[in-house]
Amino acid sequence: MNDTIFKLMLLAEEEDVTNPFKGSLNGVQGIIGIVLIVTGLLVIYFGVKVYLGYKFLPEKKQNIPKEDNYLPMEAKVLQKKKTRMPSFNGGEDTELIQWKIGYEIDGEKYTQLIPDDGYSKGDFIKIKYDPDAPGEFYLDDREETEPEEDDEEENTKNSNGIMIVALGVMVAVAGVVLVL
Repeated sequence: MNDTIFKLMLLAEEEDVTNPFKGSLNGVQGIIGIVLIVTGLLVIYFGVKVYLGYKFLPEKKQNIPKEDNYLPMEAKVLQKKKTRMPSFNGGEDTELIQWKIGYEIDGEKYTQLIPDDGYSKGDFIKIKYDPDAPGEFYLDDREETEPEEDDEEENTKNSNGIMIVALGVMVAVAGVVLVL
């Protein structure tokens, strides 16, 4: 019995204590380190983009061509169209309301469906149509203002990007520590 206890004590003394992660990660440490390094580099890239002012969510802007050769006119609201759409979560059906508008160019009549924006039958709305393809148009609901100069883009730097880069550096350093 004493012999067995003595052998166990010898085994316990010979254990390598230079690597504190030896028992817990045992072979996976390098893979986790590489994943952390790659993740850290991606977070750094994301942080630099944020710092330089890149916006990941688009701003709500009208889809108006830069060189607007579209011609203005008024279209008449003709009729309301209701479409029932089933709810995917099992609730009440959703009702989609659209309006059919009509306009005439060079004796040819065009009709289109537009989303509901509080129109009533018989209303006239401003549109702009493409003279080369009269079926293509956009709603001209902009107020008359002076044209904005789009040439001057604001180059604002976002300070949140610095914090994101710092986080990425910490994650990458943790990965390097695990690999080494």
